[in-house]
Amino acid sequence: MQSHSTVFIFGIILLPFVALASPDELSNPRDQECVQIPKVVTVEQVTEPVQHAEGPHWNYQSQTLIFVDIHAQRIYHLNTVTGKLTFAYIANGPVGFAIPVESSPDQFIAGSGTDLVLVTWDSETNSSNPQIELLFTVDRDRNGTRFNDAKCDSHGRLWAGTMGLESSAGDIVLHQASLYRITSDLVPERVIVPVSLSNGLTWNHGNNKFYYIDTPTHQIAAYDFDANTGNISKKRIAFDLEKHNIGGHPDGMTIDTNDNLWIAVYGGRHILNIDPVEGRLLRAIEIPADKVTSLMFGSPSMDILYVTTSRYGMTDAEITTQPRAGCVFAVKGLGVKGYPANTFTRNGTSS
Repeated sequence: MQSHSTVFIFGIILLPFVALASPDELSNPRDQECVQIPKVVTVEQVTEPVQHAEGPHWNYQSQTLIFVDIHAQRIYHLNTVTGKLTFAYIANGPVGFAIPVESSPDQFIAGSGTDLVLVTWDSETNSSNPQIELLFTVDRDRNGTRFNDAKCDSHGRLWAGTMGLESSAGDIVLHQASLYRITSDLVPERVIVPVSLSNGLTWNHGNNKFYYIDTPTHQIAAYDFDANTGNISKKRIAFDLEKHNIGGHPDGMTIDTNDNLWIAVYGGRHILNIDPVEGRLLRAIEIPADKVTSLMFGSPSMDILYVTTSRYGMTDAEITTQPRAGCVFAVKGLGVKGYPANTFTRNGTSS
């Protein structure tokens, strides 16, 4: 049976004229640093724990949530109305992301190890052996990398990043990874290199800015974006967690219709709401798990923020204190909406 529990918290909004505060300060704000505007926000658990939930993708056509469990090598499909959760096991290797293919409801483009694969799965039942087609392999000139986060742009191009070899202690070999752009011809092109741990990425509503996270930098980078060519240019830093005294590591990212960013903080127990133009922290929402991995807006109205978390590498004692680590959560009452996610286009037309 699906477990559902709800935590009621108060979202905290920073007014433009007040000084910024870190998430720790936001949970116990000092009057001289920020002003609380009471707004009830709920954080609802919508799945049982998995090992390392990541890469949420809201399928607007089917009104379902797709996410992956990286090290368990699973793609999950959640019906958020019935609570039914199904999975496909990807024997090829760890799964960093899975994104539906445009006009092909039973097909997903997925990053598995350093392979990009096409998975055929009806998603209504569990499958331990779905049909998998190898499309290509990246990073042949280096060892130990794997695909991590990915999204598609408005033209159906896949932007998929890799990460360096991860030790048992969680340390990453730096400067070994890349961010790739992949069009319908299935030829990967390195766009940003080197990176260390390619993570969150998103585009603004005007489709002329691209935001990107290479986790060890603790920064959100902004680029000019040409939607027709897919080219990026003029890198600058939109937000720096360290400069704002925010602990943890920036992980997954999405954007709302106000063009403000939402960022998962791995090891920080929060999601952050950031104005990337002015570099301001707007809100910090606490999640009942330290390892917050990613987030994506969903629901028919696109006003629920689905948040994935991890329990990978945690001890039994740590899990006892964080029993909901590894769950997917639905954050409601934020007062903002997101955009439907783009799908991968194999024939070159816009999704």
